Amino acid sequence: MWQPVFEPITTIPIPPTLGAYENFTVVVIEFDKQGMVTTNHGHGGSLRGRLDGGMRVLLSGGDAPSDRNYRLGELFMGLGDISTHWAPGLCTVSEQPSPFSKTDTLYLYGPKFEISEFRPTFGCREWAYQLYDDERPYIDVTSYVRVGKVYPKHTYINDVIGFARFGDKKPVIGQHVGQWYCLHDCPGADLPGPIADIKAWAALQGWKIPRPPTKAPTFPDPPATAGAYPR
Repeated sequence: MWQPVFEPITTIPIPPTLGAYENFTVVVIEFDKQGMVTTNHGHGGSLRGRLDGGMRVLLSGGDAPSDRNYRLGELFMGLGDISTHWAPGLCTVSEQPSPFSKTDTLYLYGPKFEISEFRPTFGCREWAYQLYDDERPYIDVTSYVRVGKVYPKHTYINDVIGFARFGDKKPVIGQHVGQWYCLHDCPGADLPGPIADIKAWAALQGWKIPRPPTKAPTFPDPPATAGAYPR
């Protein structure tokens, strides 16, 4: 696990809610163009990002099989022409297709995924889509949860892993139990924390307010129909 090696750069207290979160913590790992980690860490030596020969993205102390490494995520290269707007991406195992995708109730983009308040409906495809959309000024990491036929009903910020390219700088925001937060790369001189008025916050930057996607998860495996993030 890579988490104990890095300290959070941001901790945002939140009111007690379902899931027993006490705060949001944001960890940022930065790399140079050679793939070396430039963020301070507790590994005890240099770290760099690499692939393990498959699709696993690792933080590694070296190239030898015996060198200590930390699994960061899974490289998702898409599903062909249909996924050109939301790939490539950095995913977790539960977001990566497998031979069991059609029956796995935990696989986010599969037909049997079971939605609940405790499982995110936001994942790596939704992140990548918003990152790659040049006309979209922010990345909304909200998990919008449908209850019965009502959508969206509940909103949560769950665990999420994101990524950015050199030069990217989009605010990362989300709504948790009705309250909006800016989590990272907040605009202007804003610090991470609660957004008092999302309409005023967006208007100050000349942006439209964030609107829920038309379905969640937004980009399930075919033959399911993909949703969209309104601009």
